[in-house]
Amino acid sequence: MVPGGPTDYGVIGVLDRLPVMERFSPYTARTACALCGSRDGTLIETRDRHGDPLAVTCCRGCGLAYVDPIPSAAELARFYTERYRKEYKQATAPRLKHVYRAGKVALGRARVVGLLATPPARVLDCGAGGGEFSYLLSSRGYRLTGIEPNDGYREYAKAEYGVDLRAGTLDAARFEPGEFDLITLFHVLEHLPDPGAGLARLAGWLKPGGHLYVEVPNAVTRVASPSNLYHRAHLYYFAPEPLAALAARAGLRAILLDGAPTLANLTAVFVKEAAAPVGAFASAHDAVVAANRARTLARYLTSGHTLASVAPRLWNRMQEGRIERAGGNGRAALDRLFATEAPRLGA
Repeated sequence: MVPGGPTDYGVIGVLDRLPVMERFSPYTARTACALCGSRDGTLIETRDRHGDPLAVTCCRGCGLAYVDPIPSAAELARFYTERYRKEYKQATAPRLKHVYRAGKVALGRARVVGLLATPPARVLDCGAGGGEFSYLLSSRGYRLTGIEPNDGYREYAKAEYGVDLRAGTLDAARFEPGEFDLITLFHVLEHLPDPGAGLARLAGWLKPGGHLYVEVPNAVTRVASPSNLYHRAHLYYFAPEPLAALAARAGLRAILLDGAPTLANLTAVFVKEAAAPVGAFASAHDAVVAANRARTLARYLTSGHTLASVAPRLWNRMQEGRIERAGGNGRAALDRLFATEAPRLGA
C-alpha cells in the first residue's frame, strides 16, 4: 500500500502517515473532542485491525474515544458511497449469508421497537444497509423510510423488498420537523464526523416524546477481540456517560443505557424532551483506558464469553452455509426466517 491519496486505504491517506506511538501514553489530539472540546487524551490504540497505523485517543476530560484526526465530511461521504461495503463486507450487494445474519439481528431489534412504537407509527431507519430491518418493520405495518448512502446495498434493498430507502448521508437528508415517532440508528453514530450534530439533527425530526434507538461500539467492552475492534470506518467509540451527555445536548434523555463490560455493543434508547444545559457528568476516561489495558488476545481466547460463543457461532455459520447453497433471493430467505424464528423469539 502506498499512502498519498484521500482514499488509498479506508478513509483518508493522512492516517497512513501517522508515526507509530506507544499505547497508553499521553496524547495531544489534532481534532478536539466533540463533547468537551479538550485535546488532552490517552492514546489507547496505534494500529487498526489490519495492522496499519491508526491513532485512537480517549479524551481525559470526558472519556469519549475517537480516531485522530477525524476525516472531513466530504471524504467520508465519498468513502461510504463508493467503497465502505466492499471493503467491510467484501461485497457490493448483500450475499444470502449477509441477509440471513442481518435478518436474525433484525428480529431481536424488532422486539425493542414494539415497546417504543406500534404500527402505523412513522419510523426512520438511518443507515439501513441491505434493508432487512426496514423490510421487517414495513411488513408489520410501520410506515418506514430509510437512509442508506451505499449505492449497491440501497438499490438491492429497494429492488428485493420494495422498501422506501433514500440515497445520501444523514447530513444530506431532508425531513420535516417532528416527522417521526421513532428513529433507529444501528452502528451509524460512530461513523459520523460530528456525533453531537448528528444527534441534534435526528432529534429535530422526532416528535415530542418520540424515541431514538441506538447501537454503537462499546468503549468499555472486555469481550471483543482486540485484533478486530478498531478500524478506520469507526471514528468514535462510546462509553455510556459520553453518549448520554452528547444526546442530552440535543434534547434527548436516556431511558436505557446498556453498556456493561460484558457486552461488545452499547445499546441506548432516548426520548425527546426540551433541550436543557448538560450538567456535570462522570468522566469515563479511566474505565475506557482500563478496558483497553485488560483486552489481550490471550484473555479473549480463553474467556468464558468466547468459549461459550463457539457452539452458537458454528451453528450460525452452518445455517448461513445452508442458505447460501440453497440459493434463491433475499426476500424469500427473509420470509422463511421471519416465519420460523419470530414465534420462537417472541419477536
